[in-house]
Amino acid sequence: MRALRLFQGRVLLLTICAAGIGGTFQFGYNLSIINAPTSHIQEFTNETWRMRTGRPLPDHLVPLVWSLIVSLHPVGGLLGALLAGPLAITLGRKKSLLVNNIFVVAAATLFGFSRRAGSFEMIMLGRLLVGVSAGVSMNVQPMYLGESAPKELRGAVAMTSAIFTALGIVMGQVVGLR
Repeated sequence: MRALRLFQGRVLLLTICAAGIGGTFQFGYNLSIINAPTSHIQEFTNETWRMRTGRPLPDHLVPLVWSLIVSLHPVGGLLGALLAGPLAITLGRKKSLLVNNIFVVAAATLFGFSRRAGSFEMIMLGRLLVGVSAGVSMNVQPMYLGESAPKELRGAVAMTSAIFTALGIVMGQVVGLR
């Protein structure tokens, strides 16, 4: 009996870590990391515009495009939050978290190939998709963990979403240091 409880405890810990790293940690990281590459993305946007039109992007539009890139994350978060309920009901909590990773992989692919494609719009779409992923994970992960935990641990397990979000923010800040 004691060995079974120990095994269940380890499985719960692994479940919390996997869901946290694959879910709310990414939200916190992507929330805070966007400040680090500001100048690089603005230069890339200006360079891309110059290649397309032969002229640089007007000075007043560079911050506007940057603001749009940054603000697409919360817009995607809103869409993801609206998508989370129907997704969790249709697919279940665990499958919803797994399907949610498609948004992150698609965003990473867009980010990775944006320079080669010469498209700052790919960065915009990637930020939107990362936001959708954050919205889904911030809603589905606490449901999944709450249902996975024994009754006496549900409150503590539900708090791990906030803990992984904070760890993601700290990691984003640390990685963004020069």
